[in-house]
Amino acid sequence: MHSAKCLVRFALCLFFLAACNGNSTLSNEEQAQRDSAALHVALMPVHDCMPAFYAQRMGIYERLGLDLRILTLQAQLDTDTALMRGHAELIYSDLARAIFMQQDTTPLRAVAATEGELQLITARRGRVRQLNQLKERMVAVARHSITDYWSDRLTDSARLARADIFRPQINDVRIRTDMLCNGTMDAAFLPAPYAQEALLRGNKSNFTTSSLQPCLTAFVASEAAITDSTRVRQMQLFFQGYNEAVAALNNGGERDTLVAMYKQLFLTPDSLIDSLLQATPRYAPVTTPQRSDADAALRWLQSRGKVRQGYSPDHLIFPMKF
Repeated sequence: MHSAKCLVRFALCLFFLAACNGNSTLSNEEQAQRDSAALHVALMPVHDCMPAFYAQRMGIYERLGLDLRILTLQAQLDTDTALMRGHAELIYSDLARAIFMQQDTTPLRAVAATEGELQLITARRGRVRQLNQLKERMVAVARHSITDYWSDRLTDSARLARADIFRPQINDVRIRTDMLCNGTMDAAFLPAPYAQEALLRGNKSNFTTSSLQPCLTAFVASEAAITDSTRVRQMQLFFQGYNEAVAALNNGGERDTLVAMYKQLFLTPDSLIDSLLQATPRYAPVTTPQRSDADAALRWLQSRGKVRQGYSPDHLIFPMKF
């Protein structure tokens, strides 16, 4: 009798184990479908992307019904690669990089513009007081991007030959900041909040793009995404949540969430977080990219011989409704 009961229990265990395995397989399939249906966005831990990170953490996207997957990358080159390889439908980039990719057979469109302020920060030990003192100095940039664009603008305004400044390509914005602060680089173009962090660490701001034209930073989507009505609606919800987060952040935001973001996303030293929370500039809602900005990026790339003959940015901008 005892052995019979054991057999029954054993059979029941096998039954439930089989059932669990079957549900596990089904669950994996369902999860794969959900992942495929979700909007995949590649962002950088920079000021322009902060509202999206904040909206996700505060449940704004969940409330809007947007199933979102955020891929966090430290370099703009990596977000661009995520789009080119189909790992993301929407990325944070700039119009110069968008043109560079589009004319190189990557189908994409610029769907939203951000402020994208940059500062040229010089190392405290470098004693650079004027821009013409950057001659034969190392200025960290990301190649063929907004940082490279403004580097050229600066050398032109300082009446320096573009070859007079050494421009090592430091794509990772966290590493770029640390190399500047430890004196490995003489100067670096940095976005917020890294620029503010560098200033708090004793370095000097020599130039800012605030209020200057063109405005080159942008969210860029794959051509496949903007021709899919479901993806377009998802992107509209993404920007709706982004702009809601902008209003919340400009109203102070939720402190504990912000502190956690500075630690986890920006890798900010604990001793600087309170000061950065006060020094961070206001956030701006996304706007429609302008053709004049795209034309400025195109002329710059053409001056570098980086655009194939016959390319036109006529199909670069997709005027999405926010």
